[in-house]
Amino acid sequence: MSRQLDNWLAHYMKYTQRTEPPELYHLWSGLTAISSALRRKCYCNWGALRGYVYPNLFVSLVGPPGGRKGTAMKIAKSFVQKLDVNIGADSLGSTQALYKELMDSEDTYVDHAGFTRKHKSVSIWSEEFQVFLNDRDQMLLASLTDLFDCADTWKYKTLARKTEDISNCWLTLFGCITPSLLQSKLSQDAVGGGLISRIIFVVGQGPKQRRALQFLTEEEEDTQKRLENDLQEIANLSGQFTLSKDFLKTYVRWYEQDYDESGVPSERFLGYNHRRPLHLNKVCMLVCAAESDDMIITAEHFEQALAIMQATELEMPNAFYGLGLSSQANIYAKILSFIDSHESFEWTELVRNFHLDVDNIPQLRGYVEMAEQSGILKAENSATTCMYTTIRKKQKIRDPTYLDRTIFRLIDRNVIKNQMEKN
Repeated sequence: MSRQLDNWLAHYMKYTQRTEPPELYHLWSGLTAISSALRRKCYCNWGALRGYVYPNLFVSLVGPPGGRKGTAMKIAKSFVQKLDVNIGADSLGSTQALYKELMDSEDTYVDHAGFTRKHKSVSIWSEEFQVFLNDRDQMLLASLTDLFDCADTWKYKTLARKTEDISNCWLTLFGCITPSLLQSKLSQDAVGGGLISRIIFVVGQGPKQRRALQFLTEEEEDTQKRLENDLQEIANLSGQFTLSKDFLKTYVRWYEQDYDESGVPSERFLGYNHRRPLHLNKVCMLVCAAESDDMIITAEHFEQALAIMQATELEMPNAFYGLGLSSQANIYAKILSFIDSHESFEWTELVRNFHLDVDNIPQLRGYVEMAEQSGILKAENSATTCMYTTIRKKQKIRDPTYLDRTIFRLIDRNVIKNQMEKN
């Protein structure tokens, strides 16, 4: 069968637009579904220095309990489960279990030249992402870090001193975690490099809307069937993505003139910022595969991928609120999260929310003063109360008009409504 939709990701966003999870959760769930479908059968040659890049992702949805992280994951996972792909167990929390899952996943495909190729591809969709982020198991962290690069040759010795071969391996890792669990599982030393720099943290502040009844309409049921069909078509792809001339021109200009390794303005993301081009390369392949079977990456795909990355990076620093050395860091993290979710608030509202978390009122005032000195808050005193206004720093976006031409145009619910009325 041929494709029935002009863009899998765009229609997936339409399909999920009446649900409660934040749009970014749905967007990255959709991207991970495409990644899981492509596996190691697809790649892109980025030259002698970088070599082959594969469309695998390490993604973590970060948000408060009840923030609908698991809901977003389950919707996308239901599509992937209908494919003939290897979905690893949620609790692969040991190195040996992970290696065994890869060993058991060996499969073959025929490339564009007619040669039969082997690959070991596994996608792990886990609502318990903290299982993989415990830096007390250094061997697991190191293994996940190595697996991200999809090594052509990789052998290891088991406890029984046997040599196992997991060459041509591929791993996509998708999970959910709360900020407090993220803080408790990682030490300060673990942040800034290694595994963390390979993970895209997608931050949400809770449900975007409330929907008591979420039964599918006839139109959505039809879209669901088309999405299932087209994801299978995507899973049938194999071979090399090619880079068009307009893509190369646009990418070179961005990399040599605009890219300054400051995508996320936080020292905790220095390692991630260094790898931004690699993450961008992967997303380019995914948005290309979402659109057609030709596997030609264009300048438009680059702009879509860049807009997706920039919109995601605006919230990424919030994933690590509270990750520090202070014993009171968790309290300050909760206060920062409260500040970020409000445009303005009164002092009395802050006291109501945090009087059980602090020892006394002066301690709470100290946290607020720290936020003021950091440029996060602005205070305005009156005769009866103190009003605080949240200060939000604008991130440089290369060309904001591209946001209107990408997937993000389709997640505006008013635009979707107008499009549906026209159709």
